[in-house]
Amino acid sequence: MNGEERRRAPRFAIWFPMQIANGGEVIIGISRDVSEVGVRLVAAAAPEAGATVEVTLSLPGDEAGERTLSGTIVRVRENAADSEGLWKHEVAVAFDERVEALEPLLEEVARSSQPPPEP
Repeated sequence: MNGEERRRAPRFAIWFPMQIANGGEVIIGISRDVSEVGVRLVAAAAPEAGATVEVTLSLPGDEAGERTLSGTIVRVRENAADSEGLWKHEVAVAFDERVEALEPLLEEVARSSQPPPEP
């Protein structure tokens, strides 16, 4: 079984600003890919793996406006593409609940935008 077959939801390569809050700490990040079940992002600070967080995001065309989703940090590692720059950490967050309303929005945003080139 390859990685794509193990995925619980399709991922969309969409870059937009977001934040992760853990208690009083807020970490600003930029999404790399997003799905109904989680997000992978780059961030200047490294949250602790296993931490419970709230992810705040806002997608163009989302009637809900800004969404705040609960989740768990499942992975934190060095962002090899920017290890000496601002976005030093790659962070993966699994949402506590599947957000089925996101997939159509993610599809639309992915169709209408292109991610920036890899450094």
